Amino acid sequence: MTDTSTRPARTTATRWERHSPLQTFAELSLGLSFTATVAFGGYTAATGQLAVVSQVAGVLFLVTLTCVLVSWFRAVEREDGSPRRVAPVRAASVDPIAAVDAEYRR
Repeated sequence: MTDTSTRPARTTATRWERHSPLQTFAELSLGLSFTATVAFGGYTAATGQLAVVSQVAGVLFLVTLTCVLVSWFRAVEREDGSPRRVAPVRAASVDPIAAVDAEYRR
């Protein structure tokens, strides 16, 4: 059992809570356009028809891939740019075995 009474409540939002509807739509479009590209590309290779649909789906996939990758990298840059909190250094007089024991019991 984990003792949560001594741990602070989590105040930061998770990655999915920070997602905008537009970003979620772009990521879903990425998956759907990939599926359409593969499906219509396979059909085009097998029959020689619907080549335009396959090409349009491929272009849509590349555009959404670019948009999603840019948004992911921007999110990482924002997280790296924010000041990080560093845990305070404890005094050297603390018994290391007692500290490990206390951490283990948490």
